Amino acid sequence: MILTIDNNMASDYKPIQLEKLFAGLDVIIAQDYFPVEITGLAYDSRRVKQGDLFFAIPGYLTDGAKFIAEAVSLGANAVATQAKNNNIKNVPVIRCDNIRRIMSAVASRFYDYPSKQLKIIGITGTNGKTTVCFLINHIMKTMGERWGNIGTVGYDTGKRLINALNTTPNSIDTQMYLAEMRDYNIDGCVMEVSSHGLIQHRCDDVKFSGAVFTNLTQDHLDYHKDMESYFKAKSILFAELLDDDGFAVLNFDDKYYQKIKEACRGKILSYSTAEKTEGAKSADIIIADKGFENNLRYFEASYKGKTITGEMPLLGIFNLYNAGAAIAAVVSIGCDFVKAVKALQNAPQVPGRVEKIEVGQPFDIIVDYAHTPDALENLLKGINADGDKILVFGCGGDRDKTKRPIMGKIAAQYADRMFVASDNPRTEDPQKIINDILKGIPNNIKYTVNANRDEAIGQALASAKKGDLVIIAGKGHEDYQIVGNTRHYFSDPIVIKKHLRKMGYEGS
Repeated sequence: MILTIDNNMASDYKPIQLEKLFAGLDVIIAQDYFPVEITGLAYDSRRVKQGDLFFAIPGYLTDGAKFIAEAVSLGANAVATQAKNNNIKNVPVIRCDNIRRIMSAVASRFYDYPSKQLKIIGITGTNGKTTVCFLINHIMKTMGERWGNIGTVGYDTGKRLINALNTTPNSIDTQMYLAEMRDYNIDGCVMEVSSHGLIQHRCDDVKFSGAVFTNLTQDHLDYHKDMESYFKAKSILFAELLDDDGFAVLNFDDKYYQKIKEACRGKILSYSTAEKTEGAKSADIIIADKGFENNLRYFEASYKGKTITGEMPLLGIFNLYNAGAAIAAVVSIGCDFVKAVKALQNAPQVPGRVEKIEVGQPFDIIVDYAHTPDALENLLKGINADGDKILVFGCGGDRDKTKRPIMGKIAAQYADRMFVASDNPRTEDPQKIINDILKGIPNNIKYTVNANRDEAIGQALASAKKGDLVIIAGKGHEDYQIVGNTRHYFSDPIVIKKHLRKMGYEGS
């Protein structure tokens, strides 16, 4: 069952005084208010309950300080804010210069430092985070342990599943979910750690047992502005949040390997898909491709002089990297190498990650979350087709505009037929986004434009012949499309099955 987020579980925890919550932190609070008791934490004024401490966070679209009066009217016992001047009366006011940093520390204290009682592996990088998380979780389950998951597809505490609003949730939610895992006797948690989450202090007070770096390619430059800033955001996990007694798993083949290695604390274990690289160096764990047959990807895994054959039911040669990262992570936490490799033979299908749609049609269909240049290129290059590769894709609005023509160029290079459509246009004109994509497509390349994603998918499916591969890229697991500031229900798999049903294929 999927539930909506409830960011207040105060009834499950004992009240705690303001003095204890903020002891030693860089805040200003009147001593008279030290004994005031807090029974819950909130950062959304609409979710405030009686006895809560409300954090008025300056947001991307609006400032939480505007909603302080509403929070107080709903029963907030205290308010934390960066605002210097306001007319807050009748409740304690805690003033802080870096409210997100303070909120993280307070949340960890309120929930009694749950990450110290769990094994937690953080995964960061541009692509592959979700798949690596699923694979680690699967391997640990095979080993007899119970692990939770926090990431793009959703949050699994072992007790319940929660829809994900962000890849890495707000620090209050993060600590709450970890506390629920601890209280539900979960052994560990694998967690996607986004660059936004690192910059915004959402994970500052999570004690990571280990951290995994998948890769770094162009994305989020609307937020980070340049690749160096993007790299620095990612490196926070390894340089600041990982303890000296933790471990770091690094992609040996990525061009940022050396830089991220220099930023690391703790033990380092590297993985690669090549036995030898430039300079005759090799990674600690090698995952060598041995082909794809009968819906299985075969590979050889080598570690400490031992080589064994493995298999996994995952499309895409790029999944060898995801497998290598997962194996290296569980080995670092103490699992047996051979058992870890063998566990992948029953690896799960990750929602929206090279997800196959099969209802009896004579051509193949996959849905994938690829929404960056590197991910799209790896997807198109990494999957073979007997016939044409037919691609439906777009780019998100209000996001990095520089990647749009790059993705157009990549699509033109590796797809046989293209349908350029909308992704999540948000507040941008969908046609303007498409025009930016088309700038990267050479004049001699044919394509079809349809801003209506539903119709574009239908057109692509109708054009497919036996042996073709239809690739629906960009949204993956998402079950919505953002137009303006509104989320409309939209699921690529559901839309695909609707059109297949109209085409007369059974089981759709």
